[in-house]
Amino acid sequence: MRAQTTLTFLACWTATGLSPTTAAAHSRDTPALAALQFFESLPAPNVAAALHALRPPQISEAERTRVVSVLPETGELQPDRAERAKLAMLEPVMVYHERAHAFEIKLIDVPQAFVGLHQRAVLLLSRPAVRLLSGVELQALVAHEIGHEYFWTEFERTLAQKEGRGRQELELKCDGIAVLTLIALGLDPACLADGLRKMTRFNETAGATADADDYPRPHERERFIKALRALPFVAH
Repeated sequence: MRAQTTLTFLACWTATGLSPTTAAAHSRDTPALAALQFFESLPAPNVAAALHALRPPQISEAERTRVVSVLPETGELQPDRAERAKLAMLEPVMVYHERAHAFEIKLIDVPQAFVGLHQRAVLLLSRPAVRLLSGVELQALVAHEIGHEYFWTEFERTLAQKEGRGRQELELKCDGIAVLTLIALGLDPACLADGLRKMTRFNETAGATADADDYPRPHERERFIKALRALPFVAH
């Protein structure tokens, strides 16, 4: 199994112009390879079965109410007509993950492009992100955030212990959940890479790069997405 994963990942690297020797040197024991091995090891015949096997139960209504009740009273924005139309496009993603009524969706007033899942209960989207991204890119980024719920314990641990490598692996796993979601919904997984690239460039221009080292670079994520799409249960 490990050999198959390595070959898949190296094929992706060499497709970008690296020699096999250089690719092997860069790909051993990396967050991308670890994340790819995780998906390849899933005992699932297809995308739907893989996601169903991983999907966690929802948090309780009482816990959801508690999380929402302690949110700041200021900072929430009312979406305009165009923003409401984009936010409405999130419904198929939520329904697919059995989260149609599980999350509150809040448009928030922060200057950076931001999409995040707060305490498994609230999807926070900044106005710059909603305006910057196309509807399908926004779907892809929200699917990534739903991926965090699939790995919530790991997410909290990597944050608390400041595990940079572990955080990068986790982010790629969430990219993987987003890719599988987009495929299941008949959407192009390239929209995820496009959206991530847009947000990275926007935040770099705005100087909002304080935690940039916790995330894989866009080109690394694009290579991972390409390698994941080549796995047999994904490609077929």
